[in-house]
Amino acid sequence: MSGKKISSSRDARVRKEFTYYLLKDIEALDYMLKNEYFKDNQIRIGAEQELAIVDQKMRATCQSLKVLGVVENDNFTTELSQFNLEINLEPIQLQSGVFKKLHQDLKSNLKFLKDKTANLNLDFPLTGILPTLERADFDIKNMTPFQRYHVLNDILKKVETDTFDIRISGVDELQLSLDSILAESGNTSFQIHLQLKSGEFKEMYNWAQMISGPVLAACTNSPLLLGRELWSETRIALFQQTVDSRNSLYLLREQRPRVTFGNDWVHNCVSEIFKDDVSHYPLLITAEVNEDAMQKINEGIPPKLKALNMHNGNIYKWNRLCYGLTDGKPHLRIENRYIPAGPTLIDEVANVAFWVGLLKAMPEKYKNLPDLMSFKAARQNFYKAAKHGLFTQFDWFGKKVSARQLLLTELFPLAEQGLKKCGIKQDEIDLYLEVIKQRVKKSKTGSIWTSTNYNRLKKQFTKKRTAYFLTKEMLKYQEKDIPVHFWRNININRKPCELDDFIVADVMTTEIVLVHEEDPILILKHLKEWNKAKQILVENDQHKLIGIVDLQGQKLPTSKEGLSTSVSEIMQNNIRQVDPEMSLLEAKGILSNEDLSIVSVVSDKKLVGILTTEHFNQFSLNA
Repeated sequence: MSGKKISSSRDARVRKEFTYYLLKDIEALDYMLKNEYFKDNQIRIGAEQELAIVDQKMRATCQSLKVLGVVENDNFTTELSQFNLEINLEPIQLQSGVFKKLHQDLKSNLKFLKDKTANLNLDFPLTGILPTLERADFDIKNMTPFQRYHVLNDILKKVETDTFDIRISGVDELQLSLDSILAESGNTSFQIHLQLKSGEFKEMYNWAQMISGPVLAACTNSPLLLGRELWSETRIALFQQTVDSRNSLYLLREQRPRVTFGNDWVHNCVSEIFKDDVSHYPLLITAEVNEDAMQKINEGIPPKLKALNMHNGNIYKWNRLCYGLTDGKPHLRIENRYIPAGPTLIDEVANVAFWVGLLKAMPEKYKNLPDLMSFKAARQNFYKAAKHGLFTQFDWFGKKVSARQLLLTELFPLAEQGLKKCGIKQDEIDLYLEVIKQRVKKSKTGSIWTSTNYNRLKKQFTKKRTAYFLTKEMLKYQEKDIPVHFWRNININRKPCELDDFIVADVMTTEIVLVHEEDPILILKHLKEWNKAKQILVENDQHKLIGIVDLQGQKLPTSKEGLSTSVSEIMQNNIRQVDPEMSLLEAKGILSNEDLSIVSVVSDKKLVGILTTEHFNQFSLNA
């Protein structure tokens, strides 16, 4: 939509005109399919690399417009938020050397980006969801200030008081209520485009749907969001809920979600997909379109199908069928949107090779999928893989089979056959498929490595520091392009970094044990034992922090005598407050100079955390 004036579908005149051209586009597509217009059998692969932008503290930073101003390269473009970027790679013909070429193109584009932005002190992690993201990053002020993003946000929001509610249950649970769609920008993916051969559109699209669950299980890389461990590929839930939260208003008439796996197999012709979409998805965004597609065909000119592409672009299918022109020749391609960014470039290219090999090796016996498998089972496979990754049990043509068994015994041999059919040499096949095989054999996807290290590190560090270490370690391996199955666990005994690199918010504890001022002191003994607490904070009826009880050296009653005395009678009233944005070095000085073991962290007169002397044990510096 870049460079094109777009508008809400609420403009009646534009809506009517747009609908007219949309219907003309579908008529033209049907005509082209029936009359074999898709004769370009030079199959190409394309890719879009999404990136997060972080500062030296590994925090998301809104620098995309500055970066693009420095880079000055059309391959690089904006995303919804200013802390993301996208690299659009040139399509490559599917033939021997294609994956090595894709790998090299990714490397050279990232090197170019790093070289051009060297003075900005930024990094660009490859991660499905950046571990260091915080709720404040989803503020609408961080949205890229381009019309198309704000129009989409306003349309989905519908009324000013609407909120976007996110509820994801996994290992942990997350509930969020936001005023914009910006949480969608928490997702970074590696989107793959594969051009389809004429005559195989229907079967290939159905097969792409069928293999989505197993492919996703082998490449999950997004287990964390805002310090919660959720799904193996949390992007799937986050994207769907962010964009579709408005649909909860229309559940009685069963409006379909805009982020979707799909609703059925293709039975006769792939144009069914577009017809079904026009039937069930209202227009979101329109634009001035002046191309009569059928007239173009009559003039011997392949149409651009602008209206159809715009409508299709606002339905976010995990496997999206797309129409396009290459050198003036029309083609159809599948856009794979479910594979996450990272963990490294070689991992990403391995994912592409596996997916392409599987598609091109579609077994003859599976060509008529609607007769062999319910669509609902294929869809369930996909969402189970998003939740459980390599620990998924799939329904595979009526049999229950584990992800590891299915991948190792049936799908890897198929992928190898498919790549050989495309003329890929054995050394190239081995280089990339072995990455996936070892990842599966060792049960070490990006999400498994991240979850394992997150749970190890948070025993010693705060969640924010743990997220910092995870992101820093990811970058180290990404820069060396070491596939994730070789990544080692982070050494939790290391204590790098200088104190003045951090602020209080980076290390404070947000999970706080509080008591009411009128609670009996008997409760303190139990709280001390249950939580290994050394201090307990005290609040009043208005949930205002009013004091602290130092439990060290405090003699606490163990019987009913502890019921007669209130906490307020033994608490200290003078608890020191600091701001979460205060430098950690300054906060350490306050604790030291005022001989304190704890301070409360207050923002907008609200308690947001505590900082204790023990928080400084995370650092090697004895400042």
